[in-house]
Amino acid sequence: MTETDSRTNDRVDLVIFDCDGVLVDSERIAVRLHVALGAEFGWPLTGAEVVARFVGRSTASIGEQVAERLGAAVAADWQRAFEERHRVAVDRELAPVDGIEAALAALHRPSCVASSGSHEKMRHTLGRTGLYDYFDGRIFSATEVDRGKPAPDLFLHAAGRMGVPAAGCVVVEDSGPGVRAARAAGMRVLGYAGGLTSAESLAEAGAQQVFHEMRELPGLLADLARGADRGAAAGTAGYQDEAAVLVEQYESVSFAQVHHGRLHLLPPAPARVLDLGAGSGRDAAALAALGHQVTAVEPTAALRAAGERLHQGAGIRWVDDALPGLPALLAEGARFDLITVIAVWMHLAPAERATAMRTVAGLLGPGGMLLLTVRHGPVPAGRRMFTVRAEEVLDQARAAGLRAVHQDERGDLHGRGDVRWSEFGFTNDR
Repeated sequence: MTETDSRTNDRVDLVIFDCDGVLVDSERIAVRLHVALGAEFGWPLTGAEVVARFVGRSTASIGEQVAERLGAAVAADWQRAFEERHRVAVDRELAPVDGIEAALAALHRPSCVASSGSHEKMRHTLGRTGLYDYFDGRIFSATEVDRGKPAPDLFLHAAGRMGVPAAGCVVVEDSGPGVRAARAAGMRVLGYAGGLTSAESLAEAGAQQVFHEMRELPGLLADLARGADRGAAAGTAGYQDEAAVLVEQYESVSFAQVHHGRLHLLPPAPARVLDLGAGSGRDAAALAALGHQVTAVEPTAALRAAGERLHQGAGIRWVDDALPGLPALLAEGARFDLITVIAVWMHLAPAERATAMRTVAGLLGPGGMLLLTVRHGPVPAGRRMFTVRAEEVLDQARAAGLRAVHQDERGDLHGRGDVRWSEFGFTNDR
């Protein structure tokens, strides 16, 4: 943790948005044009090379790179041609980033734009997509500072003009240079990986959290504003306050219904069972009734208390711990024959999921079974959820030494038509 991180931050006083690739889906247009111009002017570039060299950087920085390679005269011609073609392409095909309008409608906190692009360019792109009026008067350009991204100047300038200290700012960025600029400014940064820059690259640049869909943004900001940095377990935002409602929901369906397609994967009793994110204890109690020795881990105090009360006498051992690290559990050195992780994984950020898979795999004994379920659908207000792709789960499990033995999709047992579930089963063959 850096010194800046330790000072912060249960306040989100200002959200600073990059423009291209965060508000408007313009980066793909720009990359395509630069590839074409490189071919015309004698500097062959792939799309990946353009992303690495140009995305997130100012017009001046791009011009310097072209001039260094081809000379100042060619750089000037390149820029003129880019501006002309970019304007035509924007008029023909530019759209807002998917989900950004809904995210802005749910923002409910001060915001501004700080972009490497010029004011003229942003008037065109934001105007074309209907977003200019939303930010009018709060738009800042790299042309206003001496150094563009990855230097911190632009973000510090924007925060200063908005009257907010750096520690109170959260930046939403989609490029490595932008993430590094925000970190250099002493600001928290959320990396949007729904564009051209990979989640891994954004995390390596210093993004504290990486997300793939803009619908996740309000929940991430709410999580920060609630003071998740003060020690709350990853992903538990909203659960303490809504515990009573959630307990009723959890207990309204049975263990057999939830695990209908995977009951054949359960080990014979008595087995050592670990239920991670046990909630109300529904599954833990059912497994204990089958004759298993069950440890239930639940980081939300209100849910844990409800589970202990509802299933008193079931023989469940309750533990206050949380993914991704499970420090209390790891200190015990125990291994388990069955681990269940139900409706937990989507609450963990990408980097947390990678750590969590290694942690869980390390707790499985030889021949042990992991049952994991992931929720997909709209993010409830005040919750912290991320998009989780099946390929990622399978890859992370494989990297942790686990073998997939089950994969399926099912609908929602509570009748929510816009919610679906992915089910996985993995075994430890070591």
